[in-house]
Amino acid sequence: MKTISTFRIYFLVHVCSVTSASVFVLASIAGCAGAYTPVPQDNPPQTTTQTTTQTTTQTFVIATNQATVGTSISATVGKSQPITTHLTEPTRIQSAQQGALSNGQSLAPSPTQSAEPAQEPAAAPPVEPAQLQPEAALMHTDESIESRATFRAIPPQTIQPATTTPVSREPGAAARQNLVLERARTSHAQVVLIGDSITKGWEDAPEQLQALVGLRSAANLGVGGDCTQHVLWRLQQAPLSAIQPKVIVLMIGTNNIYDDSADDIVAGIHAVVALLNAQCPNAEILVLDIPPRGDPMDSARAKIAEINKELAQGTWPEHARFVRVDNQFLRNDGTIDPAIMPDLLHFSLNGYAMWATAIKPELDCSLAANHPEPAPTTPHP
Repeated sequence: MKTISTFRIYFLVHVCSVTSASVFVLASIAGCAGAYTPVPQDNPPQTTTQTTTQTTTQTFVIATNQATVGTSISATVGKSQPITTHLTEPTRIQSAQQGALSNGQSLAPSPTQSAEPAQEPAAAPPVEPAQLQPEAALMHTDESIESRATFRAIPPQTIQPATTTPVSREPGAAARQNLVLERARTSHAQVVLIGDSITKGWEDAPEQLQALVGLRSAANLGVGGDCTQHVLWRLQQAPLSAIQPKVIVLMIGTNNIYDDSADDIVAGIHAVVALLNAQCPNAEILVLDIPPRGDPMDSARAKIAEINKELAQGTWPEHARFVRVDNQFLRNDGTIDPAIMPDLLHFSLNGYAMWATAIKPELDCSLAANHPEPAPTTPHP
């Protein structure tokens, strides 16, 4: 009895050990298999949850980025495909060809390469006419600007004042004009008087003219209503080179007062003097100032004063000088004595006497310098 019990105990111990070991092995195998079986766990380990979450999130982000990038590239290529194919592709092929040539490589396709025919670039979409309108309008504007710039680059033509443009007198003055032209062609006077109606008035004051020129001959070439442009015309028709006078007395410009500016009138007087000096280079030219006219409030007063001031400050050619005596014809209050100028413009005999006395010293000085001895007495026309 005692022996059997011992054996039974030994057997049970060994069998239980083997069974426990088997159970342990089976449990281990079952545990390993359970680790690879997608059986949801109620409480997964924290480290495994974090790893799984991170892996899943990373994979999702990458997939999203790839999808986004792919979509963006596809959209970009799709929109700019004609331009990319037309501009970029030939450049890339040309660069490859140049590189192959520089390395001594052949451009023929290798056996492994497919000799596919080159695809023609997609035709560019037609351009709407409306897109060309702004450019066309811009080109038109540029051409207009260029045209205006070219037009402005051309210097404007100088307009010659009327006072320096020779003009013949109207038919009403033709008789006097023809007479003066005849005198200029045939006279041999030593003193020539040139001007308008004030100069012409010397013919009605022969004694006063005699007091001025003495025994020397004089030719009166004054025409009533003359302006500077009329004197220029007559000097062209009958140059004084035929007379070759010793002294020329010029008084002109009062008939230009209401039609021309002071500067233009001064220019006209200078033009007459220049022409006289060219025709008679040895003659002494006395440029008399314009006598005052009208009442003190007349607009002609201020213009005449301005003209005389410019003439006094002007530069004259050789043998020409300015003589100013206009202040002798005004009273202290600026009015004109009717005894000298009855119509406040033309001289009376007293006025011519006063005028002769004022300019005689200048005339005598010029005659003495040019021709000391007086010529034989001749009638004064």
